[in-house]
Amino acid sequence: MQSLSRRQKTVLIIMAIADIIVVGAMAGVIITSLQALNQPLPTPTVTPLATMNVGPTWTPTITTTPRPTIPPRATKTPPQTPTPYPTPTYTPIPPTPTPGPIVIINPDFDLLMPNRIPGWSWDAFVNYQQGDADYSPENSYAEPLFTAADDPVRQIHGTTLKIETIRWLKFRAWVHQTVSVTAGSTIYFEAKANAYSSLDRVKFQVGIDPTGAENCYDAQWGSEQAIRQEDGIITLKSPRVVVGEEGKVTICLFAEPTYAHVNNAAFFDQAEIIRVAGPPLPP
Repeated sequence: MQSLSRRQKTVLIIMAIADIIVVGAMAGVIITSLQALNQPLPTPTVTPLATMNVGPTWTPTITTTPRPTIPPRATKTPPQTPTPYPTPTYTPIPPTPTPGPIVIINPDFDLLMPNRIPGWSWDAFVNYQQGDADYSPENSYAEPLFTAADDPVRQIHGTTLKIETIRWLKFRAWVHQTVSVTAGSTIYFEAKANAYSSLDRVKFQVGIDPTGAENCYDAQWGSEQAIRQEDGIITLKSPRVVVGEEGKVTICLFAEPTYAHVNNAAFFDQAEIIRVAGPPLPP
């Protein structure tokens, strides 16, 4: 084992001395602490507090708040029983009869054949037949001929009824039809008319019988109109009538030339009954 050098030995000596000093210092601290623990605790000195001047005390007077008086509970009034309203008494009103449509058979004069007018009847005043000796242009009336108008200028609306007779003679003719209408209705009758005359005019009228008779003897007639061929289509109207209890009326067409001449013809079309008012209410 190598021997320590002089320097190393010196270092070891210094370290040993330092250890001894540290151990000694620690021992001294321990001894001092033990001595302090063995000393008696000092007696504390109490210094009395200075007496404070306290002012007079004030005790508040407690005011008693009176208890509020509770109002008595309201007496519950029982609800009143409502008086029932009297049941209204209604007098039933009978319904107004609804008038049905007014139907005219063949108002446009279709399906015409010589002296046959479907749906219509005709009458004529005849006092002269061809070949009679007592001919008078003013007073001789021959039997009329009923056909469909063959001249487009005289046609009113499609097929049109044409009334004429023998040349140089006059005609006096009625065409009529009985129609069912609600009793009590207020109505009137109208039709379209046109004329042809090689000399003058043709007289026209339309009428209505509120009792529904089988002819036009008691018909109520509208104003007579004398129509020239230049006048064109004219609307003829009957007076207003109230339909009788029978519930029927007779509508009438009338025509007559003013003078006998080569050709006279009357034209009728578009017959129609106009309802003005329904039947009156029952009492």
